Amino acid sequence: MTVVAKTLIPLISIVLLAGCNTNSESGTEAGGNSGDVDGLYKAGENEVVIYYKRDSAAQSGDPYGGWGLHLWNGEGCESTDLEAMNIGDSGTSWDAPYGYTGVSSTYGAYYVLKVDPDASDPHECMNFILHKGDEKAFGSGNHKVQLRQLDDSKGLFGFHGSSQIYYVPTVERPVAIDGRAAHWLDGTTIGWEAASTADKVVLFYSEDGSITMNDDRSIRGQDGHVELTISGELPEELKARYKHLASLTALNIDVNAETRHTLLKKQLVIVAYNKSNEIITATELQTAGVLDSVFASKDGGNAIAQTLGAIVEGNDVTFKLWAPTAMSVSVEVYNEDKTLDSVYPMTEDADTGIWSSDGVSGALNQFYRYDVKVYHPTTGKVEQRLVTDPYSLSVSANSLYSQVVDLDDTLLMPEGWNDEAYSRPQLSKAEDHVLYESHIRDFSFSDSRGTEALNGKYLALTEDTRESVTHLKSLQQAGLTTLHVLPVFDIATVDEVNRVDITDTVGELCALNAKAAVCSTADSGQVIEDLLQNYDPASANAQSLMNDLRMYDSFNWGYDPFHYTVPEGSYATDAEGTLRIKEFRQMVKATHDMGLKFVMDVVYNHTNASGVNDKSVLDKIVPGYYHRLNANSGGVENSTCCDNTATENLMMGKLMVDSLLVWADDYKVDGFRFDLMGHQPKDLMVYALEKVKAIDPDTIFYGEGWDFGEVSNHARFEQATQLAMAGTEIGTFSDRLRDAVRGGSPFDGGVNSDGRHALRFNQGFGNAAYPNEEVIESVETTNDRLHNQDIVRLGMAGNLADYVLLDYTGETKRGKDVDYNGAPAGYTKFPSENISYVSKHDNQTLWDNNAYKIATGIDSAKRARMQTVSLSTVMLGQGIPFIHMGSELLRSKSMQRDSYDSGDWYNRVRFDGSGNNWNVGLPREDKDGANWDLIRKIIADPSVKPSQTDIELTKQQFLELLKIRSSSELFRLDSAEEVMKRVDFRNVGQGQTQGLIVMTIDDGTSAGADLDSAYDAVVVVVNSTAVTKEFKIEGASGFELHPVQKSSYDSEVKTASFSNEIFSVPALTTAVFVLPQGESQGVGLPIDNSNKDVSSIAPFGSTELYLRGSITTWDAPAENSNAKFSYIANNIYQLDIEVQTGSFNMKVADASWNAETNFGGEVSVTLGEASTLTAGSNDNVTINIAEEGNYRFKLDATNKANPTLTVTKL
Repeated sequence: MTVVAKTLIPLISIVLLAGCNTNSESGTEAGGNSGDVDGLYKAGENEVVIYYKRDSAAQSGDPYGGWGLHLWNGEGCESTDLEAMNIGDSGTSWDAPYGYTGVSSTYGAYYVLKVDPDASDPHECMNFILHKGDEKAFGSGNHKVQLRQLDDSKGLFGFHGSSQIYYVPTVERPVAIDGRAAHWLDGTTIGWEAASTADKVVLFYSEDGSITMNDDRSIRGQDGHVELTISGELPEELKARYKHLASLTALNIDVNAETRHTLLKKQLVIVAYNKSNEIITATELQTAGVLDSVFASKDGGNAIAQTLGAIVEGNDVTFKLWAPTAMSVSVEVYNEDKTLDSVYPMTEDADTGIWSSDGVSGALNQFYRYDVKVYHPTTGKVEQRLVTDPYSLSVSANSLYSQVVDLDDTLLMPEGWNDEAYSRPQLSKAEDHVLYESHIRDFSFSDSRGTEALNGKYLALTEDTRESVTHLKSLQQAGLTTLHVLPVFDIATVDEVNRVDITDTVGELCALNAKAAVCSTADSGQVIEDLLQNYDPASANAQSLMNDLRMYDSFNWGYDPFHYTVPEGSYATDAEGTLRIKEFRQMVKATHDMGLKFVMDVVYNHTNASGVNDKSVLDKIVPGYYHRLNANSGGVENSTCCDNTATENLMMGKLMVDSLLVWADDYKVDGFRFDLMGHQPKDLMVYALEKVKAIDPDTIFYGEGWDFGEVSNHARFEQATQLAMAGTEIGTFSDRLRDAVRGGSPFDGGVNSDGRHALRFNQGFGNAAYPNEEVIESVETTNDRLHNQDIVRLGMAGNLADYVLLDYTGETKRGKDVDYNGAPAGYTKFPSENISYVSKHDNQTLWDNNAYKIATGIDSAKRARMQTVSLSTVMLGQGIPFIHMGSELLRSKSMQRDSYDSGDWYNRVRFDGSGNNWNVGLPREDKDGANWDLIRKIIADPSVKPSQTDIELTKQQFLELLKIRSSSELFRLDSAEEVMKRVDFRNVGQGQTQGLIVMTIDDGTSAGADLDSAYDAVVVVVNSTAVTKEFKIEGASGFELHPVQKSSYDSEVKTASFSNEIFSVPALTTAVFVLPQGESQGVGLPIDNSNKDVSSIAPFGSTELYLRGSITTWDAPAENSNAKFSYIANNIYQLDIEVQTGSFNMKVADASWNAETNFGGEVSVTLGEASTLTAGSNDNVTINIAEEGNYRFKLDATNKANPTLTVTKL
């Protein structure tokens, strides 16, 4: 029998650096021709069958009822023919999975899927998850059908509770040591699903990893065993701590601390037996929980409070490594030439699991590695390997050795680094930030006026005359505050010793990659860049050459962590040793000297590798601890793109926080952008911010709050996602305004069934002035555009959850009730939590995105104006603007969607304005091949290429936006209250003008404090249409064009005017008007509430409330519609219902018992009197009805946490 191990893939992969919140369209109750069979279903042409078998003990009634497939195409697996299965393009809805086709008495339920024979799918695979609600049949990971592995049965065969998938007909689940499905959670408790049906459970152990299963289903190779006690449900505190494991059965392990510590260093296999003493199943253990409880936690050994790494104290160095499962650890110290100097034994502290050396004299600046001996589940044997220090502060070239350094050594500091006079640039509040996203190599690679050897290096930022630095200074002088750089910690994907770039020759490339196609077609002396320049840009040649180069060049975004707290060596002039430390500090100081803050991108959510791979560090030291594992298989989850880390585990969380403190303190980094922050716990992020603020109170945290993968919907812990971070003052990137301005979503691509391209017809607010040939004008299209305008308005108001606006239908709504693909559009509580952007390193640049959208033949001057209009929605809105480097120069990546390692050719920025890198070759095939035909049509249009005049105008317009924003506090309000009493929008509701946003900001007496002594009000008019627009504001007088725009570089904006209450703004222009203040604060331009009915806003938005209990029913409200409250107005919900006599228990709750809308309490309601209820209460409300009749239940939710209920007889 051939057993094929499953491969986990992410539901939404690395593209989610850019956005989330897709909304599945539909599901289906059943598959194709239903029917029961005795054996195998006979699969037809282009059919695949998934078989699912449950244990006979579980088969009461319909054992397969409700179990269905979640199906979708994406991320390399495109072979499911969704259309043929009557499923929408976005796949099944989670709530409506694809039901089983029939039941085989031999193989269980079977699901017949259709294969798309025309799919452009290099992997020939189909995505699926078999689930019932949130319970998954084959473990917590996503699965895929590997079409090339199917045998004649065309079937996959799986068994409930096992992550193993079989590609040959398999009748009974093979008994084997299957995965790592048991979880040792604290000192005395193991959780395991299989224990629920077992009569006896035994834990076997082996010191050398010899445990195996015999053919006769007996265990061999063990050194001994411990019998466990089946004790029922897990304790409540463990259910809360490990939400995804809450349903496991608890087993008690009764051993003393010494025995427990010894067991944790061994191979552990847990075995379940039936009454006949036959093995039912067996698995290995995951031990992160017990390691936290016993060694790391404050109530345990408190390792979390200890200092780790190479600790320098005077002339001595003490090495400390947390490795509680290791059998032995020593430290090897090397000379400068990497010859072994000495080996020092290390001793373990049994309480903390920390191994320590004695003080080693003279080790400063020497290199070292740990020799760790440990059982490793991925290889199934004891491994003894040399590994670098996860707490490294310096490493050798290519990170082969750690290096002992003292960061307080003045030799590692630039001049003035430790001076008392040194001060970081300060901002009075977070909203003052304007973030400029850069990449060390992109920033200076194309400069011609600096030291050539420093192009793409840290030190480029120290050279004042460079084009890049000159440009950056001009931005700072106009109002830019903060330089954000993509990852600059030690990464795994750039060879720091042997590499070749486009400025090198073909011969140098071929010396490293002899298989490169150019090795047989080009002269070895030719410069690679010259070849690229001569290729036809409509051909695949450039991307093909860059594909041959990209594993060997200096370019990578750097989202592949190797050592978290070491500066990357490829950006230093010498990667060997400590020069990278000093040069990094020189870069930070130069940035500070420009008056800019310095923020770095950090990636604590994954590493480049795990297991015993060459570039694995953490997993070689404490296998299975630092990485997040699949709950059943024990495989490392990779939903992020790579090997996910488990920051919910205490010592991984400690590593993150300790690393941040080094960057903030020893490198004077002013803030951090967290990659895929939603994969990390909210409480860890809040704690980390608190610790870093103790060093730098002015620090800023923000990150990607996308919700996906194995942790989605807070499956394992409360995540640091967009909605969850509201109120923490940690910012999250808002995909709302981004999508509304750009059009469509980052996931658009390929050709629809009607021959149109979502990348083309999905126009946004910023590029819809000229509908292209694929746009179908309809009521739906118009409504989509108007809805986009509402989302842009909300984004410009800080994306606040409670901001009140009149939507395009004429309905008054709060931000959280405006829809964004099924999620709340507004979600922030502070403006600073809104990181507003229309372009960043992920996905197509703004220019390239607009090239997809804008109609053919529209000249480049108009396209450039559209770029500025889009940027203005970010720059003039509330929150924190985030600007992708080069957006102000019309930057193009030649239509690349994902350029993370596409090299200098596609990623370059020309700060001299000589070009924008448009149309330098088709983008890489693996990312954009499905779009090539459309791209060829677009690049054939000569009007898309901008002139130097277009680039210069856009640059000047952006400088003016910076100046306007920095000139007034009104663009940088620091609380929701200030935004909501000052910021308003006109041209709203029904009958509004499409393509026109009119925002007013009040600084008059009715708004409160005088925030800007120069102006009483501001009006921002964003005209994204192709014609001049006029708009009248009743009662407006005295407005004039902003002084910056009066003297604008742009002749068009200078024609904007105000007269007789009418604002006039030319096409494709954003104009700012101001009302000059007299000797004292004037009336201003108060918010217009005449068109809004705030009383109509239900406190709980679209959530419906029901009377649930013995008066009606406790059952699902869908079957109890007569128990639904109606929203009246002014926070009042009301229900009139007939009630019989008697005493009743009841609650007011939504359909799903969500805590915030589940109202109860130890309350006895008296007729005619208001009773206070409590949200989230577990207690039922009681009422006694003495007389049969009709009664009115009135809920006053003015206080949403404690509404009042009044019951009266009608």
